[in-house]
Amino acid sequence: MQTLFVYYKLPVTEHGKWRPLVEAFQHELRQKWSGLSTSLMQRPEATPEGIETWMEIYSHEEGVSQDIMDSIAALAVAHGLPPKRMAEFFIPLR
Repeated sequence: MQTLFVYYKLPVTEHGKWRPLVEAFQHELRQKWSGLSTSLMQRPEATPEGIETWMEIYSHEEGVSQDIMDSIAALAVAHGLPPKRMAEFFIPLR
């Protein structure tokens, strides 16, 4: 089963602006995709320049399909989330 990790950087000063938007976005995804699990995390420290890194985590009991991944990308644009989002898949160690 693969898990999708999406990360991006934001100014610390915009934390309060983006958090409710990302949480609403993830809620909408969970409503659309039964069985989808989401998390939102951040690195413990910001950079000296005041930039923090956020990580959205997506998993599904059947794996994150291409349809789910496409939906995440399209809804991120629709919600106006930061455009420079890096996505990577990870799987359990074998």
